[in-house]
Amino acid sequence: MISAELADWPRILPTKHRATPAGAGFGSSRYSSPTDAFRVLYAAVDFPTAFAEAVVRDRFEGKTRRFLYRPHLEQVCLTTVSSSRELVLLDLRGAGAYELGIDTDASRARDHTVGQTFSQAVHDELPDVDAILFDSRLTNGACVAIFDRAFSALSATVPIALMQAALLPVEITRLNIILRRERGYAP
Repeated sequence: MISAELADWPRILPTKHRATPAGAGFGSSRYSSPTDAFRVLYAAVDFPTAFAEAVVRDRFEGKTRRFLYRPHLEQVCLTTVSSSRELVLLDLRGAGAYELGIDTDASRARDHTVGQTFSQAVHDELPDVDAILFDSRLTNGACVAIFDRAFSALSATVPIALMQAALLPVEITRLNIILRRERGYAP
């Protein structure tokens, strides 16, 4: 366990939730509750990791040409999340899961079942833990899954449309992505 304050960790979220950028609903994700007993908010240490985790995911695996579609990118926005106090983080980065004797699928597998079961146990059995700190399986950058019990310690910047993010063109170029208006049409 470590304690740390978050300062300006990027978060990409659906535009329909822009009014509550430091909140989260129920859903299915790596550390979500399999029983909807709690909510989690995800953020990343940097924009490339947030973009990989929230937008790109595995969509380019095995592809020689990489396309993203404007309508999809226009449905998400970018904010940064900070905490007003130190959060207690269960640190699974690097060899953390292995060293703690935790199934490494909890932090690295595509299938989220083990991670969800693990998160439920952490939430239920370790009430002082605010979040799980883990490495992105896509970029190895740090990510955090913050339990709803710590949401009151979070603040977020006013979200901007992802298409307006200064770092988006850099990431699109770096990953050799072709941005298209819609499927089947030229950029």
